[in-house]
Amino acid sequence: MNLKANFQIALVNSLCLILLACGQNQDTTSSAESTNTDTIATSSESSQTAEPKQPNILLILADDMGLTDLGAFGSEINTPVLDNLANNGVKFTNFHASPQCAPTRSILLSGTSNHTAGLGSMFGSNFMEGDLGDGIGYEGYLHPRVATLPERLKEAGYNTYMTGKWHLGNDDEKKPTAKGFDNSFALMNGASNHMLMRSAGTLVPTYRENGEVLESLPEGFFSAKTYSDKMIEYIDANKEDGKPFFGYLALTSPHWPLQVPEEYKDLYKGRYDEGYDVLRAERTKYATAFGVVPEVDPELFEPVGKKWEELTPEEQAYSARTMELYAAMVDNMDDNIGRIMQYLKDIGEYENTLVFFMSDNGSESDSEQNTFFGGLLRNNEFYDNSLENLGNANSWSFYGPGWAQAAMAPYRMYKGFWTQGGTLVSAFVHHPTLTKSGYKSDQYLTVMDLMPTLLDLSKAEFNPTQYAGRTVQEMQGRSFLSVLQGSNEPIYSSEDVRASELHGQRALLRGDWKITWEQEPMNIAWYGDKPATWNSWKLFNLQDDPTEQFDLSKEQPELFAELVGLWDQYAESNSIRPDIIPTSGGTFGAMGAMGMAAPE
Repeated sequence: MNLKANFQIALVNSLCLILLACGQNQDTTSSAESTNTDTIATSSESSQTAEPKQPNILLILADDMGLTDLGAFGSEINTPVLDNLANNGVKFTNFHASPQCAPTRSILLSGTSNHTAGLGSMFGSNFMEGDLGDGIGYEGYLHPRVATLPERLKEAGYNTYMTGKWHLGNDDEKKPTAKGFDNSFALMNGASNHMLMRSAGTLVPTYRENGEVLESLPEGFFSAKTYSDKMIEYIDANKEDGKPFFGYLALTSPHWPLQVPEEYKDLYKGRYDEGYDVLRAERTKYATAFGVVPEVDPELFEPVGKKWEELTPEEQAYSARTMELYAAMVDNMDDNIGRIMQYLKDIGEYENTLVFFMSDNGSESDSEQNTFFGGLLRNNEFYDNSLENLGNANSWSFYGPGWAQAAMAPYRMYKGFWTQGGTLVSAFVHHPTLTKSGYKSDQYLTVMDLMPTLLDLSKAEFNPTQYAGRTVQEMQGRSFLSVLQGSNEPIYSSEDVRASELHGQRALLRGDWKITWEQEPMNIAWYGDKPATWNSWKLFNLQDDPTEQFDLSKEQPELFAELVGLWDQYAESNSIRPDIIPTSGGTFGAMGAMGMAAPE
């Protein structure tokens, strides 16, 4: 029986369980809810005689993973570990990140906007054209004007560990161990080969362990495996000291280049031969059935790039192979996270560990049409992107816009844009007793809200404007701890305003109303003609039009003008210069985004 048939059987079984659960939940409280509520109540009562133990926190960040790439969110990819955590915890269906990775990381670790944290641009002011004034917000690294999540948790009595991708500054004063982590094994740059200390072309990435630059990588290095090994190693070293831990597992999977260990290469062979248009329809169907996305008219979709049927047979075979490898990377990621979960069970810490999982942005659309990386690859003899070599250490492939759009179905666009397709991410939280089991929240929440939530959970006490003798900016996010425990009370009201900007791309949300400004993205390839609607504001009502298809700016001129005015106020008060963009040459700007220096 093929993978597709297996998945269809599994889906039918899952849907039956969902329908059965719906029938059981007609009462005010299901048996699962009752058990969870009783546990929380008992914990609350016992706190009168003994202080509750602080929970361990494991924060897992996937890199460029699409909204529907996990089985629990509608995928055909085999992800049983993450599915189990998601289905027995709280799934978020309206959780937003920044549209690119480093800004999301700065928001996550500061509880502030990317501009406040110093990542108004991924490129840093050295790669920007025009007058930035004092450059506040465009430094290109996690700035000391903010206190970081590990710094605050360290004050609250936690051991703090980080493994994986940093991408928030490369120098000694910007490394993870200078920002609150006790131990770290970090790729300092934005991306790298998953098997070798080598990046695209002749570029060499930087790895640091506990602050020291590494000359070589551990034997048998594969990114997801090694980052998981190191996280286990750090936790294990201090497991007897009685302190809770905060672990930040910043995986580089499934970010390109698409590479997997040998035993994973053919797990999905033939699964994607029907193409990304078919997969997009499948994902939409299953994600809708799971309540992850709203039911929408599939005919409203306007694809970026070629339709599957427009590709030659050779192009189809190559493209299908890249998606097979991408799926294998997600599968491998799940397996490695499973090893950490088993380890926590083995040492008796699983029951006291809160796991929060999310992706850092919408799915990545890049291909070899990216002028910088594609050019480096075409002019470098080391990399062999022939069909038969894809997935190996000396290949460097991407999966392109068709598969990226399938992974964000049914939303519009992907990484690089402030559309729903660029910022909506799969996210969930799980704790055996502190989170409501089997709960799904469609509340609007953002990555900015995660730090205050985790600090609330840890019962950390701190001065919001001071850290270690320096003045810092207050967090701008809001705690959603109550949502973790099943509350429907809204964290944001219909009058709250959320504004944002990155590389000239802009957005503002108030209630169901959203304005966006789209333009050609930096450091990401674009495919086909540039839309006439770029470089101007548009207005959408997300309640009626969740996939942002109908611009209502002309039908609602007064509201439209009001929201644009609010964004202008936000930009002025935060020293935002959307007209200042990275150098158009691309090469040095892209290297800046990757945190790499030009080869000498």
